[in-house]
Amino acid sequence: MNMRLDHIQLVLFSPGIIVVDKLKTANMLNDSLSGIFDGDPIILPIPDDAPLEIPRMQLKSKDERYNLTIAKNRLDFIFRSKKDEQRAEFPVSGLFKTFIKVFQYFKEDIHSQFTRAAIVANWIIELEKTPAAEHLLSKYIRKETSISNPYELELHFLTKELVAGLKVNNWTRIKSARKISEPEQNRLITFHIDINTLAEEKYKFNQELLQEFLSESNRMMNDIIDKHLKRMEE
Repeated sequence: MNMRLDHIQLVLFSPGIIVVDKLKTANMLNDSLSGIFDGDPIILPIPDDAPLEIPRMQLKSKDERYNLTIAKNRLDFIFRSKKDEQRAEFPVSGLFKTFIKVFQYFKEDIHSQFTRAAIVANWIIELEKTPAAEHLLSKYIRKETSISNPYELELHFLTKELVAGLKVNNWTRIKSARKISEPEQNRLITFHIDINTLAEEKYKFNQELLQEFLSESNRMMNDIIDKHLKRMEE
């Protein structure tokens, strides 16, 4: 089986992110990140009373590998790998360091506070011969279960964990998928992991706590992936 990293999403949640001069902020933020957002910034004409989660600004690289969306209550920093890359290094080299700089800018220059964080990663596994739904059925479902010839199959499970002393939800989602260009070929498996601090818990993130959260979440994700890959390859 072949495996590649599809995307990573790093998220910070805030009770309020107020950007007065959006174009100035876009330029200063890009300068502090060595110009990775070399595409034109998008400043959306959103009314002040619009829902907080609607992005007000978007910065991206020309090759669309990096994307930062800024809403009033959250920052979303997304990295997308190239389709011809196999299993990319995880975490992607320099990605956490760049995200820490984004955090520092908003905390020190915009005076934003951040109370929650999340890291989400998605991989794509391509099987050589076996249909993906049948493969997942044989590896994860008991033989006596009355499921036969599934067209699609999804597995979702949630665990509650402590990461860097923070209470988190740890979601793992495994599902069969199909290529848009070849829908008859059922040989893809998407592997999705979402680690996020609980909505009902509010923390005061500083640089050290965020770095610890990212590092420990990274180790947890790699451990989850390795265990499931071994199961799929048995």
